[in-house]
Amino acid sequence: MSDRDNDFDSPEEFTAEQGLQQDEEIRRIQRENKARVVWEGKERRRKWAQKITPRPPKASEKSQDVSGTEPQQESNTAAGFLPDNIVQMLAAREKVVFISDTNEEKNEVKATTSRKRKSKKTGLEPVILSEIGPPQCIHSAIEFLKQRKMSVQRSSAVLNNSNQALRLLSSSGVLHRK
Repeated sequence: MSDRDNDFDSPEEFTAEQGLQQDEEIRRIQRENKARVVWEGKERRRKWAQKITPRPPKASEKSQDVSGTEPQQESNTAAGFLPDNIVQMLAAREKVVFISDTNEEKNEVKATTSRKRKSKKTGLEPVILSEIGPPQCIHSAIEFLKQRKMSVQRSSAVLNNSNQALRLLSSSGVLHRK
């Protein structure tokens, strides 16, 4: 009995070929499921859009368009309107004027942006440090050091020959060099 229990608890064993076949089948099913989900989503959105925007039947719309355009053109000229070719010519002129207006507006926009860029570039000029001079903090620091130097008592020999004083201090053992 204990042998049967162990057999049920162990996982299934497959050969390499069987494992590859199962892996391919699982991947194929996953691809199909993803494609189905995408298709269902598109179909759902399409149906929702159709609900929101009701459309008149297409057959009646085509028949009205064909019969309705010719009488309208004749009625326009009869009612005192200009012929179509003159209307089209005027529309073409307006388009040309509109295009030139937009070009002028673009040029005006470009001019304002170039002014801004020029003003930014003029603010950056090379600076020569020797012409500027030292800042105020350096002057105050030097004054502080002079006052401190005057308040500390030193012999004139140490101040005049600092290298020799350093040798004397190091040879006497006061300063230990490593």
